[in-house]
Amino acid sequence: MSKIVRDLRNYYAVIADLASHAETWSSRPGWLEFAPNNVCNLRCIMCAQADGLPLQVMKKEDAVALLDHVLPHTTLWTPSALSEPMLANFRLVLEKCREHGVYLNMYSNCTLLDGAAFADMSERVHKLWISFDSCDPPVLEMLRAGADFAKVVQNIREVLAIAAERQIPVGFVAVLVKDNVARLAELVDFLADLGAVAAHCDLRVQPMLDNAARCAEQNVFRAHSEAQITAELDRACARARARGLNFHVDIDEPYRRTVAMQEPFTRNITGDVLSILLEEVRERFPQFCSMSTSYVKIEPDGRVFPCCRGPRELEMGNVHEQSLEQIWNGPKYREFRRRMFAQDYPEVCRTCDVLVANPHFDKAWLQRGGAAQGGSSPASGSSPVT
Repeated sequence: MSKIVRDLRNYYAVIADLASHAETWSSRPGWLEFAPNNVCNLRCIMCAQADGLPLQVMKKEDAVALLDHVLPHTTLWTPSALSEPMLANFRLVLEKCREHGVYLNMYSNCTLLDGAAFADMSERVHKLWISFDSCDPPVLEMLRAGADFAKVVQNIREVLAIAAERQIPVGFVAVLVKDNVARLAELVDFLADLGAVAAHCDLRVQPMLDNAARCAEQNVFRAHSEAQITAELDRACARARARGLNFHVDIDEPYRRTVAMQEPFTRNITGDVLSILLEEVRERFPQFCSMSTSYVKIEPDGRVFPCCRGPRELEMGNVHEQSLEQIWNGPKYREFRRRMFAQDYPEVCRTCDVLVANPHFDKAWLQRGGAAQGGSSPASGSSPVT
């Protein structure tokens, strides 16, 4: 069976599993988040790395065996573990992508990813997301501790030139904090000047999760009023319209914003179909977490989770003890799905924007007691590792 036929059949199976309220699924996760180590060269203040994560490294032979087992059924791969993917044995990553016909949806701080490295991987990139929060060197270097602003900007300029020439999708992720909200409009102009418009990029602003001790001092919602924040977001939207840059604020109301000025580049591969599938799931099955239908996170120590946040209370098993197939339909996953269908959400899911910020999600459960048990707030959210 060809890879594309297998991928498409799996997408149909996802819909069938959801429509039938099955707890044991015939579909398999099409999106893998895994890196053989959790090494990062930065200590971003909004990341648990800043608090000193213990080093995790999976033996190369174990990582190769896992990838050869999982990747034949995988469409997209995010090679991350709260880490910089360029430090995750990237030669092995590319080798396995090419061998199994898998595409990368990856996040990078762009300290090590220059034009030459991007050109080498470009045929396997579904989309590259660059973490870049501020056009002010002191602010960026404070948030992304260990980064050299000038070097990052030079690398971004080289990457965008190649992306524009080869039509490779690239986007930017900025975490909204106290010290960058007043300069969002200037960030729009800065990225446009670097070549982001020519490369059809989008800039996505995300909430800062309470992932590390230093997050509290940069909490934008405590430092500024709603009126101040919305005014800056509206100013950034105005600049995005003027410059032709796609701009999105992925935060719950009243902060959510969308400026769509041009069609992003697409690869016309099954990864694009997977993206359509996830949007279909969000619309047709809004009470079920769309990410958990197709995404699996495997940490370098082998632990398996149903989403990018990897909350400890949702650990589903360990690939050193069972195969991924056994875990995927094991008792913990089946109970997780039962609770999703019953809208008896785990506590961590109640405060996750992937679920509760879905515009199709029925928030009536909040009035039935969900709010008292930890409902969503503007500052809470969920996003892939940035």
